[in-house]
Amino acid sequence: MSDIAAAIDISEALHALLSEAAGVQAVLGQPPRLYDHPPEDPVFPYLTYGPMRSEDKSADGAIINAHMITLHIWSRYGGRAEVLNVLQAVTQALQTGTLTLTAVKLVRAQVTYTDVFRAPDGMTLHGLIRFSLITDSDNI
Repeated sequence: MSDIAAAIDISEALHALLSEAAGVQAVLGQPPRLYDHPPEDPVFPYLTYGPMRSEDKSADGAIINAHMITLHIWSRYGGRAEVLNVLQAVTQALQTGTLTLTAVKLVRAQVTYTDVFRAPDGMTLHGLIRFSLITDSDNI
């Protein structure tokens, strides 16, 4: 199993998890505004899927991969409240939801990092979530 197949599996499972989470729907609409690339004139707030890195960590015959994906949250609300509410809803979904993977076995998943800062345009608040996963492709 290649790490590309695992990355596709994780991407699809992550999108399904976030799309179905009631908390995410409450802050990003129904269906939630989750994009690989946002539309030309998006409704705020919304989430975009950022870079995803996969790295082979295999050892002793086990086929282990570490994956990290960055989620970006975009808000035009005057203060931090909106972006923090979205961060909370998405983080809760990631920590309590179930990723349904078919190509690999999930060993561990955790939010490793969050951040909030003002984007260079001076109007947009930008939230980041780094989500890391360890998968095992052995005996799938």
